[in-house]
Amino acid sequence: MQKRIIKEINQLNKSFYQNVASDFNESRQYFWQGWQKIPQYLKKNIKKQKKIKVLDIACGNARFATFLKSQKIDFQYCGLDSSQPLLKIAQETIAKEKILGQAINFDLVADYLKHDKISWPLAQQFHLITVFGLTHHLASHDLRLAFFQSLSELLADDALIIISNWQFAQDPRFAKNILNWQKIQENPQINPIQKIQLKNLLKNFSDHDYLLDWRKTELSQSKQASIRYCYDLSEQESLALIKQSGLAVVASFFADGKSQKLNQYFVLKKAV
Repeated sequence: MQKRIIKEINQLNKSFYQNVASDFNESRQYFWQGWQKIPQYLKKNIKKQKKIKVLDIACGNARFATFLKSQKIDFQYCGLDSSQPLLKIAQETIAKEKILGQAINFDLVADYLKHDKISWPLAQQFHLITVFGLTHHLASHDLRLAFFQSLSELLADDALIIISNWQFAQDPRFAKNILNWQKIQENPQINPIQKIQLKNLLKNFSDHDYLLDWRKTELSQSKQASIRYCYDLSEQESLALIKQSGLAVVASFFADGKSQKLNQYFVLKKAV
């Protein structure tokens, strides 16, 4: 995929989160079921006496920080996100909950496009790195590989990475929101200029690249459709990326949603 297309996709997704931040935040007030397994992996793999340094990539409204607090885990938190509206909510959450930490702005896709790699704006290493609801927004194999490879440099000794991959294409509730050209043409909430832009994106898509409409568009105050790019990352590709990045799988499992299979989780560490 050409870099100009990745840039357009990144802008599309940033606009999406700008438009739906309030609705998105309201739909993300609960703890994911899959998170309930995380404390057991921390207990097994990370020394008890440490204050756990946590990096939450694509932190959104920082609800994972409130989950860790609810589990009475001693931690220091750093959240990264490129959505200013969600970052504002995250910062308010951190202050309100008296959580030790911060949420800062970082657009990892823009950084990749500039440097051909991801240069994290962080000097420290972390005991736990979480990546929830992000991998499906990484357009192109090269970007996904650069992202996975960049995680190792952030890992402290006996540290863990926990990644979730959204299984939207396998869930009928979300698969029905996948847009093809016919749906785009027939949607009155998509203006003519947007239709041309989206048609151009579709022409550059490969297998597993999709455009999704926001399922709450009809309930939103906005009269414009809110559309995001999503990639259906398979287990096979995930395992290949993990191996190429010098990481090893500690565990993997499915959880979340009515099906209990809405997300596939990978618990990772540095390969020996």
